[in-house]
Amino acid sequence: MFGRMLFVGLSTNDRNIIKKLVLDCHVGGLTLYSRNYRNYEEMLNLINYIHSLAEEAGYTIFIGIDEEGYRVNRLPKEIENLNSPYFFHHNLDFIKKHGEIIATILSKSNININFAPVLDIKRFPDNHPIGDRCFGDNASLVIKNTLPYIKEFQNKGVIPVAKHFPGHGATKINSHYFIPIIWNTKKLIKEDIIPFKEAIIEGCDAIMVGHFLIPKITFLTPTSFAKKTVLFLRNHLNFSNLIVTDDIHMGLLKFRNKAKIMKKAINNGFNMIIVKYDDRFFKDYQKLQQYDNQNKLNQTNINQSIKLIDSLIQKYHITNQPVTNTLDINKINEEITKLNQCKN
Repeated sequence: MFGRMLFVGLSTNDRNIIKKLVLDCHVGGLTLYSRNYRNYEEMLNLINYIHSLAEEAGYTIFIGIDEEGYRVNRLPKEIENLNSPYFFHHNLDFIKKHGEIIATILSKSNININFAPVLDIKRFPDNHPIGDRCFGDNASLVIKNTLPYIKEFQNKGVIPVAKHFPGHGATKINSHYFIPIIWNTKKLIKEDIIPFKEAIIEGCDAIMVGHFLIPKITFLTPTSFAKKTVLFLRNHLNFSNLIVTDDIHMGLLKFRNKAKIMKKAINNGFNMIIVKYDDRFFKDYQKLQQYDNQNKLNQTNINQSIKLIDSLIQKYHITNQPVTNTLDINKINEEITKLNQCKN
């Protein structure tokens, strides 16, 4: 059952590997990258293939993507790229339209999870790892822009994942390459966590935890698999929905034993673990199976995670039914071009 807690990034186009991930490992979700397809038709074919495999395996699978627009764009090339959210941060109507366009594309493509929006506070230049991916340079503006943005996805039947808890704006270090250390916990709690707190109050379905070291809270354990992160979300912020790790192949974590990281994340109460596929994945999966057979995986946490996953599947009416091409790409591109020409 723990396989459904794994959200695997498709860094391969090998159909045999994809088949094994679904039929043998029963992974809970697959994340699409732009390298997986050359055009929109190929993307739909891949999505339908994945759903057909899950149907054969007897469970419902998530199809995920990181689609923020601009720097973080995973859509096929014939779909125009949107400007960054920060480009529109002083105009809520433009922000909502930005979300509506992406949500429409994903919904019509049977992509049911988007690892967005960024709820981090912008404190650094646009080219910072977070930078112009943010929705504002203070907590109030981030809240004002992201809460309606989240609703755009929820209304279209796409699960938005708020990230990068507790706030990448608290550090200028790039977590894609290193594990940033956050020392100023007072500022973190007083400012950076507030947008996440408000998103939770408004019914946020999922939160992604970033890779940080916060010595005063999680000591030497990265926040992305620390038990204290889960306890803080559950007990202090009253969050009862899905807690997701950021990709455990990021930063210095890529040099650590993935099976041990996944084991720790499962046992510490994380509900889904994002892990990009690599040549070691099936060996790591076998090691997790070994841990499971040795009763070293917390079954209560696994059962609770599956319950949360299934509740989201039911809430958003997610199925393995094939999708047909109903997206008017020309119309979407016209909307994107028009929005990109707008200014704050």
